[in-house]
Formats: sequence, C-alpha cells, structure tokens
Amino acid sequence: MLQQELAMNESTLIRPGGASQCLCTKEQQRSPSRHDPLAPTIFHEEWWLDAATGGDFDVAEATAGGRTVGRFPFHMKRRFGLTMIRMPHLTYFLGPAIDEGEGSRNNRFLKRLEVTRELIDRLPSSSSRYVKCHAGTTDVIAFQERGFRTYVQFTNEVHPQPVEALWKQMRNKTRNVIRRAEERLVIREITDPVEFVQLFEWNLALKGMQSELNTKLCLKIIAASLERRRGRILAACDKSNQVVAANICVWDNTASYYLLSSRTNNSGNGASSLLIWEAIKDAASRKLVFDFAGLGTYGSVLLYAGFGGTMSPRYVAVRTGSLARMVIGAKSLFMPENFFY
Repeated sequence: MLQQELAMNESTLIRPGGASQCLCTKEQQRSPSRHDPLAPTIFHEEWWLDAATGGDFDVAEATAGGRTVGRFPFHMKRRFGLTMIRMPHLTYFLGPAIDEGEGSRNNRFLKRLEVTRELIDRLPSSSSRYVKCHAGTTDVIAFQERGFRTYVQFTNEVHPQPVEALWKQMRNKTRNVIRRAEERLVIREITDPVEFVQLFEWNLALKGMQSELNTKLCLKIIAASLERRRGRILAACDKSNQVVAANICVWDNTASYYLLSSRTNNSGNGASSLLIWEAIKDAASRKLVFDFAGLGTYGSVLLYAGFGGTMSPRYVAVRTGSLARMVIGAKSLFMPENFFY
C-alpha cells in the first residue's frame, strides 16, 4: 500500500457534509467562456492532443467560403506492421467537430452530413480506424456511407442542479454509503501529478493488475490540465492523513469528465463514491454536466447509476481492412472479448 504523508499546510481541506467548500479560486472556477463548435470538447483542443500524443497528431479540415467548417483530429500509430488510427491516450471522446451554421434542422443535418463525408475522405489511408464520437455527434450516417461499422455505447451524465436536488435524486443506498464515508474521511486536493500517478499504478500493482497507462503521456495530460486550471485531483484521506482514494476530473465549457480514479485495498466502502459526489458538486458549481466518460464494466454501471444521472449514447465507428481484421481476430482468441468500447 502506498503510504504518503501530505503536509496539512500544503493542501486545503473540504469538510464532508453539506455543500462542498470550493478549493479553487474564482479564476480557477471559470470554464472556457465560449463554445467553439470546432473544439466541442476538451479532447479536441490542441494542447490536450499535444499532451495525449506527445505531439504526434494531425487534423483533417474542411473549408467552405474561405473558412473552416469542420475539423477531425486523429492519431495514427503503427502496430503489428499495420497503420492504425486510434484514440489518443486518455482521450475518451473525439470525432468530427462541425460548424453547421444556421438554418432549418434539415439543412443543418445535410450540412453535417456533407462536411463529415469530406472529413472522413481527408483522413489518410490506414489499415484500421477507430473513432469514439463526442456528444455533439448525433448520428453516424456518413461513417456508414464510407464503409464503417457503427456501434452505440453509453455514458452516464449528471446535469447541474442545486446540491439539495442532486443529493435527493441519488439512490438511498448511495447516500448512506457517502454518509458513512464522510464520518471517517476528509477530502483534500492534490496538486502534484506524480503523486496521483504513483498512487494509481501502486494500487493496481497491489491488486496484481498491470497498468495500461503510458506514464509519460499521463503526466503530461494531468500537468497541462492543472496548469490551465482545467482539471482537479481530489483525494480521500483517513484519520492518519494518508490517501486511500483519489480521482481526477477535467472539463471544458460544457462538461466535467471523470478521467481516472484509484483506491487502496483498505479504502473501505464509500471512498470512491464520496469522491464522485464531491466531483459532481464541483461540476454543478461550474454549471457543467458531470460526464462519467463511458461505462467500462458491469460494476461501473451499477455504481454510476446510484448517482441518479441519465444514460446518453455515444457512437463508435470502426473500419478495418482484411489484414487488420485477421490480426485483430487472432489477437482476440487469446483475450476475453470486451463489449464496452
């Protein structure tokens, strides 16, 4: 177990119960001031892509009348001798970003369709393409036209409301678990990315699991988010002032995304739920949707549902050539199939 002492004078505490005391300044609370249709999520922003790929990304663009109307960031990597377009590290949503302009609903749909086709056609040739689209992608018809198989996955969203309403909409079981955790834990903000990543990897090792994090890229992403005041790490500490659980959320002008979380074997029941509750309140204070950023396991479905959010679809588009299908198929013979994309 990772035992780390955090100096009390280096962090501000949140006392459990009631509305959270904000640990950040008014300047830190501010989200991006304007929605940019060409960068609809934090994952589309160039600083994020630079950190998540080590600078190894490109952007397909579509223009009309001398101005950019569509952008499609992508990350190409080589594996098993094949070139593949894949999601960058810790980048949960991406896909085409389109400025559809004004007009009737039908005209805007046709504009999105046209621009998406053009963006797909501008992607470089590759053996395999995998894209998990952001919430602004309301259909994947253009992908289907271009030979992609398309799937729907889901994320849980909690929309901003007063704290009392957020608390009331949760399951009784979840509220009780949080109350009990509040009695024995104190919430603290962590400002050192290294501390969080060490905690994350150490806890996995203790459970006999291998971390899939690219440590170098993960540290870049977290450091860049904190530097821009677009991310926040919260930790739950026991009465000995030792960290037993932590999570990090990042946000844009629409949503706060549940990026990573970790807990020790002896964290006890409720540490993770208490941290999620604090993160939800923080998102609501910024007037942001709290997005769990996907469902990865049966357990996460049950855990997230306890917070009273709503399920929202996210579309996945996949296109693989014959050789890539054989390689992926052979690899799948030795690994359990994952139905959460």
